Amino acid sequence: MFRLRRRSPEEVRSPGPSGLVTGVPRAIRMAAPPTTWQKLAAEFLGTGFLVFVGAGSAAATGVIAAGTKAPFSLAELGMISFAFMLVIVGAVYAIGHISGGHINPAVTLSLAVSGKFSWREVPGYWAAQLAGAIAGAAAIYLTLGRLATVTAGGGVTAYNPATMGFGRGLLIEALGTFILVFVIFGVIDHRAVPGWAPMAIGAIVFAIIIILGPATGAAINPARYLGAVFMMGAFGGKVLWSQVPAYLIGELIGGVLGGLAWVAIGRVRADAALTSLAPSEPAPAAVDGERIQESAS
Repeated sequence: MFRLRRRSPEEVRSPGPSGLVTGVPRAIRMAAPPTTWQKLAAEFLGTGFLVFVGAGSAAATGVIAAGTKAPFSLAELGMISFAFMLVIVGAVYAIGHISGGHINPAVTLSLAVSGKFSWREVPGYWAAQLAGAIAGAAAIYLTLGRLATVTAGGGVTAYNPATMGFGRGLLIEALGTFILVFVIFGVIDHRAVPGWAPMAIGAIVFAIIIILGPATGAAINPARYLGAVFMMGAFGGKVLWSQVPAYLIGELIGGVLGGLAWVAIGRVRADAALTSLAPSEPAPAAVDGERIQESAS
């Protein structure tokens, strides 16, 4: 029989060649939390992907429509919504385990207000998300061309001031962001069905865009909105700057209210039985007891 020798703390922590710590299982070494720059880089890239593919699909639809003279219909709106859904699913699956996959300042703020995220990290996340959104929007112009992108609207969301006022536009964006953040809080809860959060988030974004799109364009994301707006202004396009506060205030307030609403109704008493679709894990004592019985038989 092999006999294992217990290593001393000095041996466990001693660095081996190449500066790696030896004596520590590889799985444990890889479980170290991501660094701050890794989180910010993940948020930068994830938000950039969102704007490039999501807002880019809206601009691409406009470019195609300009050539075919085809009127905008529910089919085009559905394809734009689907593009947003797919890029969100992919981005959240890719970076969710690194930064949490917020890719939305309203989500970051809502998590901080509800106590699920450190306020100290909020400014860095917001800066990374905005920078990523601007980079993603710039990539749209690189891909489709400046003139064509500006003519197609550059993926900018706006409401028609002739038929909609500031307050109504604010409330619509608040409503859409409320629903988005409410769903996000629900699917990241430990009682939710595991592994489906990115799909659920992408699906609710798809649904929200279908109904909000004809009204405000359904930005429901301050970074996505500002990235497209800043690039449109930088490349000489027309921007309705008076609408910016309606989008930002509506999305941030709506997101916070959505998060707090879920916290209020999702709280479970300590003595309440959990009723979730997620498979329940056996208690550690029960698992140990089963192992003891199996080894004894």
